Amino acid sequence: MNDHHLNKIQELDCWQGELRIVELSGGITNKNYFVEDDVNHYVARICEDRRHLGIHRDNERICQQAAQRAGVAPAVLHFKSDLLVTQFIKSRTLTVTDLSDLTTLTKIASSLRQLHTAQEHHDGEMLYFCPFQTVRTYAKTASRLNAKLPTEMDIYLEDAKTLSREITPFRPAMCHNDLLAANLLDDGKRLWIVDWEYAGVGNPLFDIASISANGSLSNEAEAHLLREYAPDFNTQMLHEVKVLKAISLLREGLWALIQSVASDIEFDYDGYAQDNLTACSVAKDSL
Repeated sequence: MNDHHLNKIQELDCWQGELRIVELSGGITNKNYFVEDDVNHYVARICEDRRHLGIHRDNERICQQAAQRAGVAPAVLHFKSDLLVTQFIKSRTLTVTDLSDLTTLTKIASSLRQLHTAQEHHDGEMLYFCPFQTVRTYAKTASRLNAKLPTEMDIYLEDAKTLSREITPFRPAMCHNDLLAANLLDDGKRLWIVDWEYAGVGNPLFDIASISANGSLSNEAEAHLLREYAPDFNTQMLHEVKVLKAISLLREGLWALIQSVASDIEFDYDGYAQDNLTACSVAKDSL
């Protein structure tokens, strides 16, 4: 365990009694710790700003607190610039396999609808999130950091520019924007959404597309998710989800390329980038 992180957690004045701290595995952006004191259980995360990834911790806190009030996120219990303490939820983390289950997709659709329609819970200065702008910025950041970009990078970006014109006007909502299976918890009764570091106001269909992209959903499962989410489901909406799915995969691939040179976490970022960029090409070709 990192002694510096341990000291940071122990120095907080929010604990009651003796502490037990255990490092949690699996994170590919931050270091996470399970913390137990004499009263309760918590998750503490070491999480400095990462501007090269578009992460602003004040925005993360504001968004998670809004999502908490909307009933879809664990409570924020303590926050400082580089450390976030949240409620620990006794639960099971979803897997990619879970995302192929239609019952689970129905639950996810319900949670996202709850989040996207809870504007009365949203206040503070939330960032705006545009996936097309994000991929342009990530590509420049990856190049500046001397990450190994694919030879087809210009084609990816030109295709993204073309695809952006296929998105019709939408009503902005607060979105999570990083819906991996690992960011969804099932406590046996309901789902919780965690890790709000990329959250912001944006296109709600991008959250649907993220689930489809990161879960490798079939066409049938993708359509089921959107139908359960949107009472006004139509074919144009489904087409836009497919467009945003390709952009989500491109964004994830570029994110991994940046992390391959910027992160000290042991993870195969290069392989992860290649998997997502390949999936992006497949998604584009299917449009």
